[in-house]
Amino acid sequence: MTVPRRCSTCRRSFTPKGGPGRPKLYCTAACRAAARRKAPPDNAPADTAHHELIVEIAETLRAQADALIASIHEQQGSSGLLEHRAALGRHLDDLEAAIIRRGRVHGESWDALAIPLGISNETLRKKWTAQALDRRLERRTTRSAGPSARPPDGPVFLPRQRGTVAGPPSGSHDDRAATPLLPPDEASPRSARQLLAAALSHLQRCQGGSLRELADHAQVTPSYISRVLSEERRPSWPVTRAIVDFCEEDPTVLYPLWRLAHHQPVDVRVVTAEEAALEFHRFIRSLHLAATRPEPHLLAAGNNALSPTEVHQTLTKVYVPDWPTTVRLVGALQGRPADVRPLWHAARTLPPKPRDHRSSLPAGSFG
Repeated sequence: MTVPRRCSTCRRSFTPKGGPGRPKLYCTAACRAAARRKAPPDNAPADTAHHELIVEIAETLRAQADALIASIHEQQGSSGLLEHRAALGRHLDDLEAAIIRRGRVHGESWDALAIPLGISNETLRKKWTAQALDRRLERRTTRSAGPSARPPDGPVFLPRQRGTVAGPPSGSHDDRAATPLLPPDEASPRSARQLLAAALSHLQRCQGGSLRELADHAQVTPSYISRVLSEERRPSWPVTRAIVDFCEEDPTVLYPLWRLAHHQPVDVRVVTAEEAALEFHRFIRSLHLAATRPEPHLLAAGNNALSPTEVHQTLTKVYVPDWPTTVRLVGALQGRPADVRPLWHAARTLPPKPRDHRSSLPAGSFG
């Protein structure tokens, strides 16, 4: 006598058909296929590699979009704008390939992947064969890595590949006026969490105290401090402030990065140009700290379109340079220009304080 069973997917009762053998877990082939799609991947490292690659491409797209916006504001020629558009197209194709590969590894059907793109599953199958996916992602690695390329903060490996590190291309132009705001394929920005952890780590190293002493001051465990410094945890503001106080630093320097790490925009609750310029200055100082406070001439040496004098002025004074200079400086500090643009725009467009406020900034504060 055949005993009814309950389907492991839809939970409906069914009577298995067939003779002896392995017990049936699903009432239909559709339920069996659905269970396989929901099953966790067997190769966790490969799944992590898919995720890291998609994140890396998305970050590159964001940096490239920032560069395009800055080029438009600088009134760059049409050919230069088209170069940015071509680079965006390449990165979008890379992103599509990476997502398709991840989807297929996870068992997602061609129908499900084709619908958002507005094409048929047959068209998508022909476009992204296994060979086409391999060629596309390998071409990305070849384009972004090289003997002189600087690797990102952590190695980014393509799925099914090990040992190839993706990084932005190097190279510069001798003519400062011809230097683009960002090389079309550069991918240097770090996440806000990485920047915050880098800034706190730098302060802890400079202060020289032990993790135990730092943890006691912040009223947390040493293991928690270790996870904060290694980017595994995002500290609350009281903990962040305690760490900064222990390292004898001004807490306002870290506040912009802390807000970004907690998915909050930089503080744009400003009503005058002076307030916006001050918040802009704090944001730049945050990025400078996260970059371990390199000297202005070193930042300018990495981008010959930056003037050491203007870099020094922006880092040490409440000074707002023009947008192309801001993009280059923020990029050199491995930040995202889009994060600071609201403050830059507010400093340029908001009205000044009334004349009876003696703290108004001089016109020279705006480059």
